[in-house]
Amino acid sequence: MKIEATVVLKLQASSLSEAGAVLDDLLGRTRERDDVDVAQVTVTTPPGATPVSLPAVSAPREYPPGVPRPGSIDGA
Repeated sequence: MKIEATVVLKLQASSLSEAGAVLDDLLGRTRERDDVDVAQVTVTTPPGATPVSLPAVSAPREYPPGVPRPGSIDGA
């Protein structure tokens, strides 16, 4: 059985670097699992906070098993 779930995480960090490290740790833990695929990550600032612009990131060279490459249907 497959399901899709939207998960909202709220975290506080003293810097963008610290926030990035926390997100990297969380995403790293999901990559260790065979039964969880991360399809999208959206980072926003809370309402009323000073907006922060983040640079675009490149896709990893190799995708973990079960994660389809962008533009592919079967993940091949």
